[in-house]
Amino acid sequence: MRSMIFLLTAAITLSSCGKDEPSNPSDREPLADPSGAGGGSHHGAMVALGTIGLAGETFTVTREGECIAGKECAFAVARVGAGTSAALYLWVEDAAGEQVSAPVQGDGEDGHWHFHVTPQANAQPSKVVLRRRGDGKDDRAPLSLHAGAAPQSDGIAAPVQEANGAVAGWIELKLHDDKGDLELWVTTDGAMTRPMDLPIDTVIKVAFPALGNRTVDLRVRNAEKNEDEGGKPNIRAGKTNYFIFPGDTGADASWLQGAKFKSPVKVSFSSGSSAYASTPFVLVPHVHGAGDHTH
Repeated sequence: MRSMIFLLTAAITLSSCGKDEPSNPSDREPLADPSGAGGGSHHGAMVALGTIGLAGETFTVTREGECIAGKECAFAVARVGAGTSAALYLWVEDAAGEQVSAPVQGDGEDGHWHFHVTPQANAQPSKVVLRRRGDGKDDRAPLSLHAGAAPQSDGIAAPVQEANGAVAGWIELKLHDDKGDLELWVTTDGAMTRPMDLPIDTVIKVAFPALGNRTVDLRVRNAEKNEDEGGKPNIRAGKTNYFIFPGDTGADASWLQGAKFKSPVKVSFSSGSSAYASTPFVLVPHVHGAGDHTH
């Protein structure tokens, strides 16, 4: 019965941007049904779930919109660093490890893939599984869906970890395509509702490992109110959770401009004796005038 449900779900999801794989994978080659037309580039708030290592390669996984029962959800996957040509598949599972969506083969080029899956009605998806198949290897690994996490300012949300690997908070990083400027918020929750206030002299570093390890420093706009671009003040008891680049530093931001910008990034900062860092995730801009992200 479960395999029949998977096949019915696969028929529905073929109207999106993936290729179907048999719900009981075997050693035979995957099906190569056309994905069909349709589906825009915007599917909802973007949440970087983390990285997965498969067959010596590293992939970042980003959820686009919530992943809930009976509704199509989308994922963007990018390879960090060099790699070989291999097929990637993705599906979602519940907390018990039961597969609750049909596996889908990703459409991709230049180390970036896009997937659409639809969890079964009444399912409770808890994690996403990425599978790499090629070069005589077949590897897979899961990541938490981070249910409830969502950026609030059209940026990309990502968890930040302490040195011991424990998730200590969340950042939302927003790139504006028109000027190449960056905004960043730090919170203690994935819903971005509880500020993680830091000293106003804190420097947030954003590294671009695929661009010659180029880095930029985000700082407060000013020490009085530290307003965001909407004019909202962000200083509380002499601390803040809001940082920008380039601000009034005069630093060149032209290389970050454009609706097609796409690059892995890693965010890091320190507070007191504690150091925090995100896993790498792919930064794409908020496209002004389109109300959309680009993929």
